[in-house]
Order: sequence, then structure tokens, then C-alpha cells
Amino acid sequence: MTIVKPTILLTVFVGALSNTSCSMVETRPDLNSVEIAQAVCLRMPESQGINETIDATQLLVADYGERSFAFEAQLEIRPGSIKIASVNMWGGILFSIDYDGSDLRTQGNSTGQGPDAQYLLGDVLLTYWDAQWLRERLHGAELEDRRDGLSRTIFRDGVPVIEISYEAADRWTGKTQFTHIERGYVLNIQTVSFSRS
Repeated sequence: MTIVKPTILLTVFVGALSNTSCSMVETRPDLNSVEIAQAVCLRMPESQGINETIDATQLLVADYGERSFAFEAQLEIRPGSIKIASVNMWGGILFSIDYDGSDLRTQGNSTGQGPDAQYLLGDVLLTYWDAQWLRERLHGAELEDRRDGLSRTIFRDGVPVIEISYEAADRWTGKTQFTHIERGYVLNIQTVSFSRS
């Protein structure tokens, strides 16, 4: 049984980079895999593989080049779907992702800047899903997961492209730092509330 543990880290990053009032809705049907780095793909979970009920609120600081943003984000997982929303300080939605195991629907203010939503969803999976599940679905790279559960590294041809470090072995507690070396961004994530039923 696949354990689903995504979070909301990069979604708010896109919302931060999208700074116009032009709202855009986009649907990508039959999303089978995501390119998480150059020549590295992650096969996406099917609907039946999303089988937990999780609610989380997180605070995020995203550093991209010389820009830095702080946001709150909300996550809702239900059997068959993952919903992620970035929230501004007034409670308005900056950006949202809705994935149903096949189709990816995004909505938000967009200028075309920042990472693509499908990349963001892939980064969420890399951070919070089971390491063995990731190894079976990762193509073009290898995942190294430290036995103490405090770090993960994605290597392409022996060179690290993504590094993830955790403050605690339970990835939902403490702080998490996600560094995408190739794409040049760093995310510092703090889960402030979490529930699973």
C-alpha cells in the first residue's frame, strides 16, 4: 500500500512569483510523469495510490535568485486527490493545484514566471513520499535516503541535483529545507498544523 505524504511547499513559490491580477486556469489531462530535473522524470501516482486523508498548514520561505518570499499554504489530501493552495496574508488564494491521479488543474495569478506547476507537484512528492515508492518511479536519477531519515539526495550521473534535509525523522515535524541545485531555488518549510485520519 502506497503511503501518500505530499505537502505544499512549492505551490506558494509560484504564487509569490506571480504578481499580476491576471488569473489563469489551466488543465493538463493524463499527466503520467513530471520532469523534476533535466533528463530526470518521476512517474506520478494513480488515483488509487492516493489513499490517505491529510490536512496541513505550513509556513514557507522561498529563495529564488536574489528574491525571497514568505507565505502560508494549505494542503488537503483525500482518497484519489491532492489539493494545494498558497494563501496570502489576507487569506486570499494566490495559486492552487488540484491533482486527481490523472489530470492536473492549476489556477492562480500568473505572469508565466517561476516554476511550472507540474514541477512543483513533483517536488512535493520527492519531499514527503515514501523513499522506496520514489525509487521505483524515478527515471534518469537515483535517490539516496539516509538511514536516520534526516536527508534525501537525488543524483543524476553521480552529481546531486536536489537535496532535502529534515530536522526530524518524522518529516511532518520540525523544519525541512528543499534545495533544487539545478533550478536555483531553496525552500524552508515549517509545518504548523497537521492531521491524518
